[in-house]
Amino acid sequence: MNFYRLITLILAILTTSAYASQSSVEIFERFDDIRIVAVINKDDIDSSPKWNPGLNPLPLSVDRAIRAIQDFVQQPGLADGIQGIEIRTIRNYPGHWHYLFKVAADDSNSQKYDMYAVLMNGKVVPAFIEPESIK
Repeated sequence: MNFYRLITLILAILTTSAYASQSSVEIFERFDDIRIVAVINKDDIDSSPKWNPGLNPLPLSVDRAIRAIQDFVQQPGLADGIQGIEIRTIRNYPGHWHYLFKVAADDSNSQKYDMYAVLMNGKVVPAFIEPESIK
């Protein structure tokens, strides 16, 4: 039994150190009356194309961003539940932008909405709604 505990401990340490070695960026946003948090891998931000409004075209259209979310959640009718879309900069990353999508949650979910951040390379990152007690 001690052998299994040792293996479990070693795996936990390796997993934690592997996760910690990945640099991530937390973005905090307010969408309507909801405060959300998304954790994005820094490499995904760096690999996402930059956009300069007025100087070059948007790298990812809204339609393509919606398709990326549909593929991510494997829900073809997701577009019918979209409650809002915004485009925002990523703080401390000049020229990098992301979409925020507010989507009506399905009935099996305890939340009213599902939130997604979509980078300009089509990478979908689920965003988490902060509980009321944290606000």
